[in-house]
Amino acid sequence: MQINIFSIQKNNNNEFSKIDEYYTKLIKKFCDFNDICIFNNKINQAQNINATEAKKSYTNALTPYIKGFCIALDERGKEFTSVEFAKLLQDKNGISFFIGGAYGFEQEFIAQMHTSIALSKMTLIHKFAKTMLLEQIYRAFCINTNHPYHK
Repeated sequence: MQINIFSIQKNNNNEFSKIDEYYTKLIKKFCDFNDICIFNNKINQAQNINATEAKKSYTNALTPYIKGFCIALDERGKEFTSVEFAKLLQDKNGISFFIGGAYGFEQEFIAQMHTSIALSKMTLIHKFAKTMLLEQIYRAFCINTNHPYHK
């Protein structure tokens, strides 16, 4: 199985990096895994214009990576329990997760996904959302393999 996380993020070096590295190492025991941060001048300029332009720039940057079973993190997405999330990931060859920038996603981008999920009804900073997602991916593998991590 291949899992990719694509995020609109300036860099992956932040206060959550050590936790992210920890869960990434654990996830890699179960699958091929990539965490890809995307940020460029077009995104930076668009974010300084308005939300509409920012969302368009996210779509343009992320669309080439749409392949396999695609899941967008979106505040309007479906909420899952950890067990439900584990079932969602079962029997997939490739899964791509998408984390948008500060303004979220265009509806046209969301429409290209197999599903969208919300990690919480609360608004989360993107760095923390990625950390939560990594932990839940690891937990899903543990649930699906009857590992004792999920109690």
